[in-house]
Amino acid sequence: MEAIRAMKVEDLPNIMILEKNLFRTAWEEEIFIEEIELQYAYVLEIKDRIIGYICGWKLLDEFNITNIAIDKKFQRKGFGKRLVQFIISKLISENCFKFFLEVRESNDAAKLLYEKIGFKLIGARKNYYHSPQENALVLGINLINNIK
Repeated sequence: MEAIRAMKVEDLPNIMILEKNLFRTAWEEEIFIEEIELQYAYVLEIKDRIIGYICGWKLLDEFNITNIAIDKKFQRKGFGKRLVQFIISKLISENCFKFFLEVRESNDAAKLLYEKIGFKLIGARKNYYHSPQENALVLGINLINNIK
């Protein structure tokens, strides 16, 4: 059974394993604690096993996705899309309509996912990522015109 729920401090040992397996420059546990305190950190579970997570910051009617990850065994199965759609649906109910994120220039799978959801290229950040050094593409979507 699949469920998306708020991230808890007790989840961090499992999240840190995922984070370190997926990213060369992994977040520290303290960053996840801050995200939990900001109240926009969620995990995706299947049969009580955390297979992914999404975090971000809300400022007025804008939301910046700061981290999203799916366990390698579950990638390319729609779980990343579900997390992004979940956070968008949740925040629309809070009158938040603009969403942004950064993605590695070379991460074609993630770029394709975001494009399918409707994100568009709005800029780039030179040498934003390290290990290896790489530019970030800034993607965004404005849903204010889609609300009826």
